[in-house]
Amino acid sequence: MLRFTGTFLGIAFAVSGLANNGLQSFKVIFPTGVTKLTRSVMKQASDIYNKLPERNFTRIKLIGESEENQAKVLSVQLAKKRAYSVREFFIGIGCTEKNVKLDMTGMPVVILFKPKARYSISGKINLDKIEQQCFNIDPSQKTFFKTKGGNIFVFQPNSFETEYGMPVAKNINICVWEFYKKTDMIACQLSSCGENQVLETASTFYIQVFKGDEKVQLKKNKNYKIYLNRDSDVNGFKAYYGQVKDGNVFWVEDKKSYAYISMFDEGDLKNKIDKKSNSFVVRPNQDKDENKLDKKLLLKGKKIGWINCDRVIHVDKPSDLEVVLENVSDEFSVRLVLSKKNAIIPGMVNSNSINHYKFSKVPSGESGYVLAYKESGSGYSLAYSQVTIGFIKSINLKPEYKTKEEFEKLIDSFLN
Repeated sequence: MLRFTGTFLGIAFAVSGLANNGLQSFKVIFPTGVTKLTRSVMKQASDIYNKLPERNFTRIKLIGESEENQAKVLSVQLAKKRAYSVREFFIGIGCTEKNVKLDMTGMPVVILFKPKARYSISGKINLDKIEQQCFNIDPSQKTFFKTKGGNIFVFQPNSFETEYGMPVAKNINICVWEFYKKTDMIACQLSSCGENQVLETASTFYIQVFKGDEKVQLKKNKNYKIYLNRDSDVNGFKAYYGQVKDGNVFWVEDKKSYAYISMFDEGDLKNKIDKKSNSFVVRPNQDKDENKLDKKLLLKGKKIGWINCDRVIHVDKPSDLEVVLENVSDEFSVRLVLSKKNAIIPGMVNSNSINHYKFSKVPSGESGYVLAYKESGSGYSLAYSQVTIGFIKSINLKPEYKTKEEFEKLIDSFLN
């Protein structure tokens, strides 16, 4: 049996005294004789939690309809079972056990503490949802390859070394995960935002290099070129490098970098390399028309790993948007996808309640879609809504099951 000790009560009242003037009291009413959770009971408990201010305690009495005149012994037994049910409900919506205690002295009650909310990015990156493209190259030669998204990587000779600083001479595999569509980023739960910044991306990549099973790194003071498949509206783009923390990528600007339009002649580059090495072979996915002169956005990379070509979306009139998911007990990936810009903003999950999310300091007037999704069996649980930022402050969504094919077709229909 869980017992709410005098020590805990002393701490509770001491802390609550700093946060409020007294211990609040609520009640949850069960149907006569019922001790299990019902929809009405869960609604009452959820409302109590939502109304309770942060850094506050409350006592929750557990009452049955029309049970005022029954024997006290029976009332205590029913209240005890109801207390366990309500406690499990609060733990199920994300409360920690230390913040949901049972006081079994006298008539059993639940004592609930709501701490100050912490916010973290919802979802976790999942590279299994996107194709890995690998290219075998001779690192002693200048070489290039084209991805399926039409982006071209160019590497200078002798650019790689082992983690111990030894030069690499034998063939290596460069593996690229490419995110050039919004649906790619949604499927992998990726976002395009930096710290306190809304970023628009031209393209995003995750790059790993291997010699056999051994990881290989780029030498210091070496770089590589990425000719991005974008030929207009390119002002302000720079390189951003990703740092993975708690399962999400945080983008950090390379302040010394910049991207610019460059003419790319694939046939000319191939001919120049052919003259230096008869063994050079253009990597898979090249265009049939090698002599075509293409206009590309040129970005220089200085690191292997997560790299993004982004620019800042200036937010003159910031707005907040809260998202509440109905009837959920698991964390979802929540994203705001702007319609007119290639930007995906991550929703922040509330540590006090896993069905509450928020977007902060997003640009007013922008239209887009709010998506809340998670894998469920062989498909997805999905909720979505079109929004215009600044016109509403909160939105309630109810996820529904979609097959994998329905999910992909649906998000592709309004994101690309």
